[in-house]
Amino acid sequence: MKKLFKIFAITLVGSLLFGACDKIEENEYVVFGGAAGTWYDGDGVADHSQRAFLEKYTGVRCTNCPKADDAIATAQAAYNGKLIAVAIHDSSVFTTPFVDSPDLRTDDGDAWSKALGVFSAGSYPAAIVSRTPATTGWDLFTPTSGIESRVDAIVNQPASIAIAVESKLEEGAVTIGVDLEFLQDVDGELTLTLLLMEDGIVATQVQPDGTRQTDYTHNHVLRDVITDLWGLDVEADGQTGTARFVQVKYDRYDEDWDLTKCHVVAFVSDKATKRVLNVAECEVQ
Repeated sequence: MKKLFKIFAITLVGSLLFGACDKIEENEYVVFGGAAGTWYDGDGVADHSQRAFLEKYTGVRCTNCPKADDAIATAQAAYNGKLIAVAIHDSSVFTTPFVDSPDLRTDDGDAWSKALGVFSAGSYPAAIVSRTPATTGWDLFTPTSGIESRVDAIVNQPASIAIAVESKLEEGAVTIGVDLEFLQDVDGELTLTLLLMEDGIVATQVQPDGTRQTDYTHNHVLRDVITDLWGLDVEADGQTGTARFVQVKYDRYDEDWDLTKCHVVAFVSDKATKRVLNVAECEVQ
């Protein structure tokens, strides 16, 4: 489905500040997701952390998925904010919802699953960290183990791009601000992808022993890819020290989602290879 989102031109840009300026002039226009947006010079990013982005492809009928949930939660606690995870329900047989449970499937997640080879492999749960390539295809693995070695390979390296994201809910829309700062020279075209995920969703989940837990809590569930599937073009020269800023207004969320339990994730990718260079998240406030 083609999405619309709004981008606002800001004449007084303070990085990730909402309402701090005396005056904000809005030159509002609508662009299609994936089109090149309007970027502005930013003020830099204070936190230069390198983080890893873990996509877990999962399903409510997948017996090993709860084990993966536990392993990922343990890893996230150990990495103290440097590992950001999202749970994606595609259109496989493992994701068909049970009666009286919410449907956690998304078209966007399904498209990613098929593009990254998860759906065709047919083995769930499956994960990939920062869209790292393998000798052939992608470095897909079963995330009940093997998380730390893949995350270490990323977070122990200096970041080439620093990223920060902040969001604010007001008047029925989520305003999202993203700041980027180039810490090294980066060649090639880049994209910025924004997504919305929700915690605390209760839905029936098959357990490792084959029983069904009707009150299972699903966290970091993908709800929507806010931008186009492969992101919004980043307009920057890629030179060390360059700082850029963009603001997006998002109002196409479902009324059944609890925005007080939602997070926005922003990640920058190499446009050609799809590899994620860095990622950040924030609560919707």
